[in-house]
Amino acid sequence: MKQYFIVIFIGLISLFSCSDDSKLYEVGVDFLETDQHLFQTDTITLEASTIIADSLITSDSGRLLIGKLQNETFGNLTSQSYLKYTPSTFTIDTDAVFDSVALVMHYDRYYYGDTTLVQTYKIHEVIEKFEPNDEDDDLYFYNTSFLDFDSEILGEASFTPYPNKKDSISITLKNEFGKSLFDKIKNNEIETTSDLEKEFRGITIVPENETNTILGFKYSTGSTYNYSAIRFFYSIDDDDDEDNDYILDFTLTGTNTTFNSITSDKSTTQISSLTDSEDILSSSNTSNKVYLQSGTGVAMRVDIPNLKSLNDLENDGTALSAVLKMYPDKNSYNEINLIDSLAVYVVDKKNRKIQQLTSYSGNSVYAQLISTDNEFDNNIYYTADVSYFTEEILTSSYNLDYSLMLEFPENTKSINQLLIHDSESPEDSNLKMKLILTYLTF
Repeated sequence: MKQYFIVIFIGLISLFSCSDDSKLYEVGVDFLETDQHLFQTDTITLEASTIIADSLITSDSGRLLIGKLQNETFGNLTSQSYLKYTPSTFTIDTDAVFDSVALVMHYDRYYYGDTTLVQTYKIHEVIEKFEPNDEDDDLYFYNTSFLDFDSEILGEASFTPYPNKKDSISITLKNEFGKSLFDKIKNNEIETTSDLEKEFRGITIVPENETNTILGFKYSTGSTYNYSAIRFFYSIDDDDDEDNDYILDFTLTGTNTTFNSITSDKSTTQISSLTDSEDILSSSNTSNKVYLQSGTGVAMRVDIPNLKSLNDLENDGTALSAVLKMYPDKNSYNEINLIDSLAVYVVDKKNRKIQQLTSYSGNSVYAQLISTDNEFDNNIYYTADVSYFTEEILTSSYNLDYSLMLEFPENTKSINQLLIHDSESPEDSNLKMKLILTYLTF
């Protein structure tokens, strides 16, 4: 792609909705001695819409997501985790005596919603083979995946979460479940992973109460005791005064050993018609706002339909910069949960990702959250430098039918929600989405 490009100008009226909103600057004497002017406009037509992915890969994402959200705008959402555990060893001393068993999960400090309310988690045993869908030849689990599990509760706990203060939670599991597995390993009835899978396939953690809270838990085995495990407590009496208590951890190792199943009911929302990855729901049908929701694939699309017509204008010129400015709807977030950046992608007309948007230097572009201290202004917004994208469209010899897509950066391992005002927002003219284009004519 060229670093600079030439734009032919025949008139500004056909491109910009209001010439009064464009600023005109005389260029200094250091430029060539011709009629030179620097223009800046924010009235280029933008078309905003909401789109949705068919599914998102959630296998081995690095985070367990558990909880429920109830929201009139986004609908009702439930996230439950599935986990396949393997013991750290298949060797247990023959004198070992089983004491108890518990599921231990460590917070990773991610949360969304209200953490002051009591959470209730119920543990169930998976009763089918723990693997992706054979019929579709899937290699991964997705947010839409699920496995059958026993209706009997293996363990249950109610607790008030403290994700930034406490390090973990522990849920006691049924003794008969733990003792059966423990004794079979001790007696060499279970000696391999294949043996284990005949007796125990995994568990799922189901959030029970409607508390509008999603909690994140880590499961990496990168540091001692700082991971998710089914922990067996046992003892060995060797007739001395030393500590005779021991533990055996079942941990998550290998691939496809965990995934988050995220179900969402949008039937009563303005985005209920979104069912296919090629669907494009105009913001004119959603109260002049676009939706973003991580974990479910709901994302924002922005089209610049008249951008290529810059090449039809009369005077020679060059575009200097293009910045996309977007205002979040104040009723869709609180400042604690407002994400500081959004990932930006180039997509085709079927919403398929072409690549992540980059700058001239090749770095990935993110829409950065800007927050100022001016209490009299709309002081919270996102800006994304899309200069390289506009140059590619303008200078290509092909008619590139590309658009921009924005989503949360941790789209497969978080559940965040946000509304963005479109360019026609009737609530406040200062909240309108805009493309600020700066260019030089000569």
